Amino acid sequence: MCCHSFSLPATGESNTACVDENILPISLTDAHWIEAFPFKAGDIPDIIAYGLGKASAIKLLSNPLNNGSHSDWKVNEIAILDFPVCVDYADLTGNGCNDVIIVDRYGPSMNDLWDADTENGGRIQWLRNPGDRDSRSAWEAHTIGNSTGMHRIRAGHFTTTEHIQVLAFPISPKSSDFTSPAPVLVFTPVYSCSDLTQGPTHWIKDIAFDSEFRLIHDAKLLPKTNENLDMILAAGREGLVLFWFDKPSQVWKYNVVSEGLPQSGNNPYWGSGSVDICRVGDDTIGYIATCEAFHGNIVSVYVKKPDAPRGVEALKNRTYWKRVVLTDFGSLNEQYTGTLHHVMAGPETLPGSFTVACIGVPIGTPENQGVYIYTAVDLTKGEFKRVKITDLSAGRVAVTDFSRSTSSQGRDIASISYYVLNDFTGLCPPNVRINTLPLASRSLQISASKHNKDILFRIPRPSAIPVDEYRSLSFWILAGKRITLVVLPPSGKYNFGEDDAAKVIFGEITYRLEESTVTRGIAPAAKSTASTLVPSTIEAGDIGAVFLHLEYLHDQFQGPYSKMSDVTSLNVLPNNENVSDDARMTLLPFLKVDTLDWASNGLWNDFEFYNVTGFNVCFNNYPWEHVVHIQAWTLGLGETARFHNHSELPFCEIHLCISNGDQAGGMRYFRDDYTQPIDQNEELTKSYVEANSDMLIVPNMHEHGPLWKIQQCSQARPVIRIDNPLAVEYPWHAWLASRFGDWSLPIIPPLPSSQQKYDVWMAFEFPSSAFQY
Repeated sequence: MCCHSFSLPATGESNTACVDENILPISLTDAHWIEAFPFKAGDIPDIIAYGLGKASAIKLLSNPLNNGSHSDWKVNEIAILDFPVCVDYADLTGNGCNDVIIVDRYGPSMNDLWDADTENGGRIQWLRNPGDRDSRSAWEAHTIGNSTGMHRIRAGHFTTTEHIQVLAFPISPKSSDFTSPAPVLVFTPVYSCSDLTQGPTHWIKDIAFDSEFRLIHDAKLLPKTNENLDMILAAGREGLVLFWFDKPSQVWKYNVVSEGLPQSGNNPYWGSGSVDICRVGDDTIGYIATCEAFHGNIVSVYVKKPDAPRGVEALKNRTYWKRVVLTDFGSLNEQYTGTLHHVMAGPETLPGSFTVACIGVPIGTPENQGVYIYTAVDLTKGEFKRVKITDLSAGRVAVTDFSRSTSSQGRDIASISYYVLNDFTGLCPPNVRINTLPLASRSLQISASKHNKDILFRIPRPSAIPVDEYRSLSFWILAGKRITLVVLPPSGKYNFGEDDAAKVIFGEITYRLEESTVTRGIAPAAKSTASTLVPSTIEAGDIGAVFLHLEYLHDQFQGPYSKMSDVTSLNVLPNNENVSDDARMTLLPFLKVDTLDWASNGLWNDFEFYNVTGFNVCFNNYPWEHVVHIQAWTLGLGETARFHNHSELPFCEIHLCISNGDQAGGMRYFRDDYTQPIDQNEELTKSYVEANSDMLIVPNMHEHGPLWKIQQCSQARPVIRIDNPLAVEYPWHAWLASRFGDWSLPIIPPLPSSQQKYDVWMAFEFPSSAFQY
């Protein structure tokens, strides 16, 4: 049914991950850059975040764990800069505190770069760390150097181990110039005395490469890969390029590992836009992850051929590498801009993985906004698994451990919105959030925690449960039924009481009914209904089963319900270590739909239509696949929940009727070939509804099968919408109560309890990947 109150992230090839999300208390007018920043050596990382605007505040978000606190993150402004672009850090004073190295005065856009000579443009500064993260004073700024279009920097040892240097990459030599090369520069500090704590007095600028490279948008530091010196792998128009200083000849050298995305038509951007190196086992250069090209739409990896050596030597010979395209996020816009902005290796808890930030171009395309994790399944074949961990716009990510515990190392992913004025701002205000991945759990217990407005169940996979055991958790009493979540291993058996029912949400169950064997999966056949009542014993199928046990409570009223106060909805989660306090204390009231935010358009005003949401079920090990979202609805006699087609929601929906008030309620659906909009006035009349739709009555304790449009030669595989590749193609459909059309709608005043008979049903929203048969 409606399910307007819940929206799943991307499904299909991208399993939806049930991941905790903490939005940090920071106010941003624009947003562009995020960096994990260890304030001092050995500290748990803090965060630096800021936008790309004029007079943009550089904000330090202090991790409360560094103060031994579990309070919220503190925010301090450490500088106000014009058009700050990128940041790095290093201890330039030798006192154990990391100083910030930052580029500002970039200019409003690539078509309006501030000139280095006339406007102090493309400036690199270092900001002295005051030694106190709670300091309210601006950090003391010192200039390193300038170059028009300065866009990326990396701190390291490139030509000498004596002091930290800065390798700098302007994106363009002047405004609107996307074709001329820009110099690659190296800045070396000069200290006036042996007391490094005073910091450098000035910096010497040298040119590593004068006229070879264009539009460098990312640079990955490869520490101590050139004996005691560092190397750089950069992403730009020339593709993926390895830079290093050759000590014997005392000259800079480079190798183009790959040209990346080929040139195409009038698009000024080709090559590569972002890059990182992913470790595989003990090979520090396992494979290369990229976004292609500059603000492009292609996620690619470069995998080694069988004869490739381990380590950095593989980057010095392009013949060792094979390019594999993993995802194409669609066509670029008129400015040749796509949605990809940053790639970063990790998290460490998922070996062989990398993370991608998607800003959300074009607006209104859910798949193109958020953060994805790609994890290698078979590198030799270029096969990867993809999961989405947030729907929020992301310009950059910071993958590290913000909680510093051995059990959670490397499972945090911070990201910042891409919200750049006069470029792209999206629909939502900018923010910074941290997504914490579930532990690579081997837990065989069902856990419950609060996740946004819902209760989240993380369950073991049925195959992990020992033979002759099962796992269960009672969580809800709804309309006279105690509902228990059950995980049953392959061929496992489970017993029911009289008049009990089972709603399968994963796998299959079988049982004997009279002289035949019944097998039930997650739904009956399309446009049909089937009873969910079961005999005393059922058996799980070959992959096990996950189901809801709906226990008939003989001491409670079972309907029909004449008053909403009689429809029970109680949280019965137990008080144990696997259930969080906030989940256990969550109230589950039925709320009148016309009071809900999504119904503020007035279409349901004065309808006897109620909703309670809800529950999410996910597996507790990677890739934390989403199993189902569950909620419940009620509707008064003679009413309609109004026709809809889920045009923006990526799920397949099944309903189970608990109480069919006057025995004639159920789902009405239009013909698959009906493409006209719904007449929102006429849909309240019996003649219009009966002339255009068919009725599928759903009796007590029955569920219905697929109502979505189904691909040819399949039983349930959904047709995907052409205008939204994440959404399932549905006909117009709605739940209609018995005796629809007997009263004008809305019914004012509501029917008295002597006449009223509410329908009560549950909605199960599955990812479309669950119906690939």
